[in-house]
Amino acid sequence: MSEVSLSSVAFTPSGSFSDAEVHAARTEEPLPHRGVTPLPLKTAALRSVVHVAMPPSGEVRRSPWFDIVAKGAIMLGLAAAFGIALARNQNPFFVTAPAGESLTAATIFWKLLGFVGTAYFFLTIYFAMRYRAVESLADAKLPKLTVVVPAYNEGPMVRVSLLSALENRYPADRLEILAIDDGSTDDTWEHIQAVARAFPGRVIPVKQPKNGGKREALRTGFERATGEFIVTVDSDSQLEPDALRNIVAPMLVDERVHAVAGKVLVLNRYENLFTRFLSARFFVTFDLLRAAQSRFGAVLCTPGALSAYRTSGVREVLNDWATQTFLGAPCTIGEDRALNTWLLRQGYRAVYQANAIVRTIMPTDFKRITKMMTRWERGNIREDLVMLPVLATNWRREDRFWPTFEILLEIMQYPAGYLAFAMSIHHFVQQPADLARVAVSLGVGALIQSLYALRSERSTDFVYGVGYAFWAFLGLQWISPYSLLTLRDGRWMTR
Repeated sequence: MSEVSLSSVAFTPSGSFSDAEVHAARTEEPLPHRGVTPLPLKTAALRSVVHVAMPPSGEVRRSPWFDIVAKGAIMLGLAAAFGIALARNQNPFFVTAPAGESLTAATIFWKLLGFVGTAYFFLTIYFAMRYRAVESLADAKLPKLTVVVPAYNEGPMVRVSLLSALENRYPADRLEILAIDDGSTDDTWEHIQAVARAFPGRVIPVKQPKNGGKREALRTGFERATGEFIVTVDSDSQLEPDALRNIVAPMLVDERVHAVAGKVLVLNRYENLFTRFLSARFFVTFDLLRAAQSRFGAVLCTPGALSAYRTSGVREVLNDWATQTFLGAPCTIGEDRALNTWLLRQGYRAVYQANAIVRTIMPTDFKRITKMMTRWERGNIREDLVMLPVLATNWRREDRFWPTFEILLEIMQYPAGYLAFAMSIHHFVQQPADLARVAVSLGVGALIQSLYALRSERSTDFVYGVGYAFWAFLGLQWISPYSLLTLRDGRWMTR
């Protein structure tokens, strides 16, 4: 399957979905989709959409031999690095200062960097292991909920997203779904209208007069929402059946919570090696780290793929968030983290809900992946800098230490990281064999973090986390400095 460019898929009238087919999708048996919880879609036209998004196992099979060879190569590479270091009678881990053991500015820098990094590494794992998701509540306790699905040139995939919301086990009389077409130039609006006609009163179609960006589309949804809570879902994502009732649970049991981050998995996980790497990495960045942050009610980013908010809190910061500028330029990317930043600044808590699961489509080629990561990194850097002066204020009454430490660490990683990188290059030019020790340190650290995935699934796919670490070290180092230098660039880039 090639890169999932669903926005370019055009259906002829004979291949379009009829209202009857959409209705039929509600009661038919599920398809055996590849390694994911499927939607109950079986009619031919609806199947054709799902096949584009996530082919059933019978159509595009996951090759066990590919995984065996790939995982074997990754572990052999790690073992080889160990062997090279041991053959040179060295500590296989790159933990000593490159400049030697004398007490110089360089050795102090390396030892301090190693101490802080190691402390953060193990404390994150410790806090994450203590995390537990909140159990969902009975139907009688579930409030009215508004689901906002912004879409731009998404084509038929928007149907998969909307139908997964409709099929959720949430009381239908308390579920409102707003499908916002942000000025699409393809047939996205036709797909939205078809689902809205098939589910009158449950799906409300809204068409923006022109493309104003995702933040503006979300603003429209937030202003129209009538639910006590608002859930945002990306139009290229598929919810699991209990995602909606699970993601509102933390706000029902703790009135201090105003934002909840869902668990994001990769929908096209087994498409190629890149998507396998990303899937493994998501267990670290979207699962382990957020589980640790949730311990302090300070999840830093609520993902666009699936997040929930208390409507009263959103309305409180809506205008500031929608009109946000940075360095004189309108903020058009990173809208998910920005909204959460505004809520954190108000002293509200943001938590993670691991049992609220969504699967989203990832790009499959290096160019589009790096564009996506650059967009994410620009948003992260901007929001870290926005939060910096807030940290010096009495911005929350409790649990201030960890989010303050984490944000400062994220900001300091740029100058410290660049200095460490420059010093490492100088060292490796003189002693290139020490690259093996770096590989061991990276690989073992990634392996320990990736083992966290075993809490969610019993699979050896966590090995791909080691592969991601090597790939990131060799091919993605440039993204952070480039993002910092182009911080004002608000282009989406992957549309």
